[in-house]
Amino acid sequence: MQLIDKTYCGLPWKDGGRSRSGLDCAGLAQLWLTEQMGLNFTVPPTGPEPDAEKLFNPIYKAGALERGDVVFFRVGKSGRVCHVATYLGDNRYLHILKGSVSRMETGTTLMERIGLKVAGAISARDAETLCLALRDKHLGDPIDWVIVALLVISIALSAASAFLLRPKLGQLRNQTGRYGFDSLFTQSTSELPLPDVLGAVTIAGNSPFQSLIDKSQTPTDTTQQKANKVVVLCSGPIEDITANGVVAKINGLQYNNPFFYKANPDRGLYQNPIQDKTNAVSGTIGADLNRPSFTNYFGQHDIAIAHDVRAHFDRGFPVYGFSGSAYMVFRLIDSTKFPSFNLNVTVKGRQFRKFDANGFTVTTVTGESLTGADGSKVRFKLAHWDIKDVSNLTVNGTAYSQISATSQTGNVYQLNKTKGFVEFITAPASSATISITYTCYPRVWSANPAVHLVYLLTEKLRGKGFDESKINWPAADALQDYCDASVTWVNSSGTYTRPRYQCNYILDSKKPIQDHIRAVLDSCYAYLFLGQGKFVMKARKAETSVMDFDESNILADSFSSEKIDRSGRCNRIHVFFHSADTLNAETEIIRDDINDQQSRADRVGDNGIVEETLRVPAVTDQPQAERFGEQILREEVNTRWTCEFKTNIKGLALEPGDVITVTHSSQPAWNQKLFRIEEFTYDDQDRCTLSCSEYFDGAYI
Repeated sequence: MQLIDKTYCGLPWKDGGRSRSGLDCAGLAQLWLTEQMGLNFTVPPTGPEPDAEKLFNPIYKAGALERGDVVFFRVGKSGRVCHVATYLGDNRYLHILKGSVSRMETGTTLMERIGLKVAGAISARDAETLCLALRDKHLGDPIDWVIVALLVISIALSAASAFLLRPKLGQLRNQTGRYGFDSLFTQSTSELPLPDVLGAVTIAGNSPFQSLIDKSQTPTDTTQQKANKVVVLCSGPIEDITANGVVAKINGLQYNNPFFYKANPDRGLYQNPIQDKTNAVSGTIGADLNRPSFTNYFGQHDIAIAHDVRAHFDRGFPVYGFSGSAYMVFRLIDSTKFPSFNLNVTVKGRQFRKFDANGFTVTTVTGESLTGADGSKVRFKLAHWDIKDVSNLTVNGTAYSQISATSQTGNVYQLNKTKGFVEFITAPASSATISITYTCYPRVWSANPAVHLVYLLTEKLRGKGFDESKINWPAADALQDYCDASVTWVNSSGTYTRPRYQCNYILDSKKPIQDHIRAVLDSCYAYLFLGQGKFVMKARKAETSVMDFDESNILADSFSSEKIDRSGRCNRIHVFFHSADTLNAETEIIRDDINDQQSRADRVGDNGIVEETLRVPAVTDQPQAERFGEQILREEVNTRWTCEFKTNIKGLALEPGDVITVTHSSQPAWNQKLFRIEEFTYDDQDRCTLSCSEYFDGAYI
């Protein structure tokens, strides 16, 4: 970009205009190319009406652009090409929108937010093609773009911004949402809510059923003091209970400890034994007799509720499962080994729908065969669950349709989308050939905070239940990728390479969902707000400026700035997280800025230390907690200024978290000083108020 380019800013819009007194986007490009590159647009075209769509190169690479190249935009993914911007170099673009004046922008971010998508580009070196394309009559057409209305909602500004405009960090004192902050003890109560595990968390569970033990018997008796115990862990389906290499601890001992049972080579409780009823009653597992064991149930969706035949022992009824729950069935022997029972299990919990920049991922299953028809069976389980729709189902070649208000007899079936099974009104004949084609949402376990946020916003039972159309999917996918990116961190214990952000957290249904959303946002240092009627999730991270502000686009008498009072700004941060190394007990780490403490020692006393405390209940990894504290500390120490001002319609595509430059005569030392937008409001006259804090690029890791 060159200094002369600024003379092309502030020109007014005029439909079909081609001069500085008024022009549209094509006219602005022609004006700049004529005056700066010497192109001639006065020669009238010959032949058919030009169509820019057929002339530009659809393979667009921003890094390959040169000064004077023209970038073409379409409305949405498949709309017509109707807008152009001239590339000036240094990632700057010159363009104009209807109802506004011409301006320069950094990158194409703001144009994309108003619904414009890059379609292609033409090099300034290809002057003939470029001149022809810019005569396309559709260029400069009014664009039906929706003004971006950014309404920061009550759950929007989590840790990421609350503290920067205020001297204290109290917004991070969040203690809600964990299964329990006391020592982990297995409960026996009907009042404990069923937790929902996001990521991997250690829990103790709730035991609603245990058979009574006759303690007058001895371990040498035939009955062996046998007792059944069920421990419900969380809502299902879940991924596994083997996170961090620990399957289960009972009373502080690993389940395979020889204290519970001595055998060679195996020892301790046997996990998931294969037994028939006779062996279950006798406690026989292979060559072992009277051996304690347990079986895991992950809450997978099925047609019928599971029951554990191995838990019969000498009782007259089986232990029935708990629909939609993950639980463990223990078969205990010798009450002297279990005077109390306290279970600790690290659960890899909830499975989530996969998504990308276009929304939830959908998989098509074609011609799946449903077996087991015997003339009486009416329910058939599909290979997948979370079904979107069935497009075709046939029985012996005859097409069946889903039951409806007008079709309830004959060749019809009922679809259970959640559990993934079909139920026929009339049982198919024995050995019938049943074929089904359907679409489903693949689900996978994840500790990614963006995945958890989407779940909390769209899940109908556990979350807010918003339709997927209310999610800004490109933003969600960008946050997902940012959280997954590997980061290396060095501390006194060594060097760690981890995903940047992970979330391991338990939902407590007794707490407001907003508290849970806030906790997940804190785990990835992110914002959540509404833009164009969609939820936008966005990490607070290193950014480049998307827009420049000076007195040409800052409304008169609206600008104010303030140097932050350093007396309340901390230089020591205590971060409390729930360490995976200590069964998710609350653990403290401390981050210090020694230089700032030394510089303030004479003024504030206490060796210059000013402390604050943060609690991040969804963080379980110490390196992540350290990085989190370090980033906030760096911002606290290096953020010296705030400013607030109003701007006009030009600013309506901005979002909280964007980085901008500010130049103003009231602050002579500010020459394109970098600020981050912390709060954004607008009024009924389309005037935007921006509250900003000084941006420090070195804060982010």
